[in-house]
Amino acid sequence: MDKQIRIDNLHKSFYDGDSELKVLKGVNLDVDKAEILVIMGASGVGKSTLLHIIGTLDRPTEGSIFYDEQDITIFSENELTLFRNDAIGFVFQFHQMLPEFNALENVAMSRLIRNSKNIGSLDGSSSTPQEVYQTAEHLLDSVGLSERLNHYPSQLSGGERQRVAIARALMNNPKVVLADEPTGNIDDKTSDAVLDLLLEVNEKLNQTFIIVTHDSRISERAKRTVHLVDGRIAE
Repeated sequence: MDKQIRIDNLHKSFYDGDSELKVLKGVNLDVDKAEILVIMGASGVGKSTLLHIIGTLDRPTEGSIFYDEQDITIFSENELTLFRNDAIGFVFQFHQMLPEFNALENVAMSRLIRNSKNIGSLDGSSSTPQEVYQTAEHLLDSVGLSERLNHYPSQLSGGERQRVAIARALMNNPKVVLADEPTGNIDDKTSDAVLDLLLEVNEKLNQTFIIVTHDSRISERAKRTVHLVDGRIAE
């Protein structure tokens, strides 16, 4: 398999005055293109911290992260922002939809904002508003919400809101989608449906997923599970 992400000797410490809390203590991990990788571990062990660093929302204290053999830890803040917007999709436990916008607008929003600020993309391309909405509508259709385009978050169930969040994460055709407890705030039946959707997207689009979860059902159906133990990865 092609390696899409390589994490090399990653460390992360937090400081309170002279006190140092070492959370990540030399994480080494490869992620193949189009795989679903699940990261599990005890509460408070640093799973979300690791995910945030992979997603460029935080920087490591030491170590490197390579996307397609490009070391992103040397990027400037502006370069990281562009990379994050273009290459990484996020799905969180709480869907974080904007309540004043409907499903279609929520999915399209990040691309519309990027275009309005002339940020562009890594390859310099941009889209017209019509093209953005067409893409958003297609993604919502692909997650089974073609009849709910104009519904607001308050009019959607928890599972439907999470489906919108998945569509939104796919909006920019990312290299990887990072999901932090994507089934943690919905019931078991809805969780199974969301998991089915993630597996379907992975298969149809060859989309890479890294999922942090306590849900053993996700681990059982994923292609690979690793455990974060004492700041390091155990297969």
